[in-house]
Amino acid sequence: MDTFLQNWLTRRTRELIAAKHLYDRFLQHVDPPKVDGAAPAACDVPALMADIYHDGLRYREIDQPTGTTRFHTFLRRLAKIGVVVFHPVLLALMGRPGSDAADCDAAAIALESYLVRRIVCWDETRAYNDVMLSLLTAIAAVDSGAPAAPAIVKALAEQSAPAYRWPDDDRFRKAWVSYRFYGGYRRARVLMMLQALEDYYQREGDKGEPIVAFDFSGLEIEHILPQAWENHWPLPTGETARADRESRLHGIGNLTLVTGKLNPTLSNAAWLDASVGPKGKRTALDAHSKLQLNARLVKRWPEAWNEAAIDERAGVLFEAARRMWPAPPTPIAAT
Repeated sequence: MDTFLQNWLTRRTRELIAAKHLYDRFLQHVDPPKVDGAAPAACDVPALMADIYHDGLRYREIDQPTGTTRFHTFLRRLAKIGVVVFHPVLLALMGRPGSDAADCDAAAIALESYLVRRIVCWDETRAYNDVMLSLLTAIAAVDSGAPAAPAIVKALAEQSAPAYRWPDDDRFRKAWVSYRFYGGYRRARVLMMLQALEDYYQREGDKGEPIVAFDFSGLEIEHILPQAWENHWPLPTGETARADRESRLHGIGNLTLVTGKLNPTLSNAAWLDASVGPKGKRTALDAHSKLQLNARLVKRWPEAWNEAAIDERAGVLFEAARRMWPAPPTPIAAT
């Protein structure tokens, strides 16, 4: 309850509200002091309670989203990302007459792109309170009957300082293909990104129709070239072979999703079937996994999985990532 009231009051005052000052700041908001000896207008208590009530319903939807729109997908992903500072912005957006489903979807895409790109680029989060307040100000400046997404996109794109900026494609790609995902970023965030890629590929194959029935909760992260690779994955020749392999082992190009039931079967198996003995990982993925991530994997690299394939797949996944999480708009040059 306190957390909700903090978010509600932040939305209404466009100020940061500390938990220990919540009660006093609430009283100041609903019963402000006299200005130049003149008493302010009396608080409209029914309107105040109605406002809190309706935002409470919106906050419940943020916390436990039930819809199937792109906006609701963002709410579920936001919970996995673990960033709550933008909740007042969401309350403001959801409570606007001009923000229909399409406007909320557009705002969600921008906010998700901003957060995911900054996560992948290891950008700091200390300035998010400032960004959140700037977004509240931008939304408040828009006519109540007009869409707010354009103002949100503009406000995010105009952040140029490193602590605030929205990474462009060059920075995003450099981090995406070279940084350590598994064991680098939070596991829940890596899982969310892989699930988002799977969701994108399924929608792409289904002409963009929403995926309502697919349950991502049973999926786990799997290394294609396993962490314990020594027995079945011999190193190529060369002085840097081990270092090259270790640098790619935990990158996005070597990660996929499997069900918990399938995971033990894959284990540390080689990529291809043995001439006599166990089946390889490629066969297991092809036979048992219905995920598009794995269907595309085994189709594109049927003969070998190695460092070159990992690099190539990282680039392939980036092409999907940059479409899912689009770059900030290019500023219009002054004439």
